[in-house]
Amino acid sequence: MTLTCSDFTVNTLESFSFIAGTPQELTFDIYDADEAEVDLSTATCSVAISPYGQYNYVALDKAGVVSGSPINRFVTTLDTDDTSLLEGKYTLQPVVIDYSGSEFRPAQGVVLIIGRNATV
Repeated sequence: MTLTCSDFTVNTLESFSFIAGTPQELTFDIYDADEAEVDLSTATCSVAISPYGQYNYVALDKAGVVSGSPINRFVTTLDTDDTSLLEGKYTLQPVVIDYSGSEFRPAQGVVLIIGRNATV
């Protein structure tokens, strides 16, 4: 499997925001350089989330589940505990590790996590 970037657009995923602690379901469809679906059945998939501008620090690394249909889709669910203490601007990258152990990060996006108000 070979994944390449076809252009120099840094953030290819749509930006979004949510309040910390709100469950989120992130769905990724993975394609190769020829825009063909990549079979993820033997891959390990996850999402890496880092504070914006701090590429050397991962605040959250969450495993994804390969759906099986379509063959190129995986879903990562962020639970309440995953983000309840996060606040600020973050970069998000889907991570695919193929059967040979090669890692691919085919896209990046920006997410704004709004601080959660204290429970009364």
